[in-house]
Amino acid sequence: MSKPGRNDPCYCGSGKKYKKCHMAADKELEKERRRLADAARWIRRDLLKFAREERFSESFAVALPVYWNGLYTIENAEQMSQNEAFRFIDWFVFDFQLEDGSRLLEIYRQEQYDDLAEQQKTVVDTWMGASPSGAYEFLDHEGQILHIRDFVTGEELDVFESGGRGPLEPGDLLLGRPVQIQDHLEFSTVVAYLPQDEIADLSDKIEGARKIHYEQYPDSTQDDFMRRHGILIIHHALEQAEIKGRPPVAASDPDRQDDLARKAAQRIRKLQKG
Repeated sequence: MSKPGRNDPCYCGSGKKYKKCHMAADKELEKERRRLADAARWIRRDLLKFAREERFSESFAVALPVYWNGLYTIENAEQMSQNEAFRFIDWFVFDFQLEDGSRLLEIYRQEQYDDLAEQQKTVVDTWMGASPSGAYEFLDHEGQILHIRDFVTGEELDVFESGGRGPLEPGDLLLGRPVQIQDHLEFSTVVAYLPQDEIADLSDKIEGARKIHYEQYPDSTQDDFMRRHGILIIHHALEQAEIKGRPPVAASDPDRQDDLARKAAQRIRKLQKG
């Protein structure tokens, strides 16, 4: 056991007393981690509920074909798979700009913050600064920790993924949004992935959009750019699926096996229509 330093909360103890003090501190730290993990799960569910409120139904209908490049609209939204619905709503909450320029996450914080528990407030405050959804190159992994690189900025990150690497190979792209959970990063919802041989001209598309964007908004940030144009990454993935002969979305897959998810999506649509 190392000698306690002056900044150690157990500094005045020694021997068994010092060990007992550290065990208590570790136990309390673990409790706080569990409280934050529970808070993150609760906020995820509450944001889904908040996004389905009737007042956002028109924005929801506008955003659907934007995200899915016309493959889904409010008329066939019930055909989204559960994972597709989760990815869309995540983008709708974090990135999509409503008519007044605000994001749904910002409205949620303004209206719900005072009623949240302290750990829930911590989660919301942290997620307010989350990066826009993007693409991340898979580099390597250690168990459930994925080493990834932002495809646009080159920043390297470590992200916890409970399912491990799955079918990923180095060079494949993960499409999603890392968010802070306690002392590590996780993806905010179920991610999609783009095989390396389908990246194709994605870099050129991003650079072309970047040039136009900064001509129009010279003082904007990288996050501003990605919130406006990061959607082209999703469109690229949908196009590549069609090129490779795969159904780009669940609605066009004749062999889909997710009737329960479709029923859940139907309930979402009914809520949107009131």
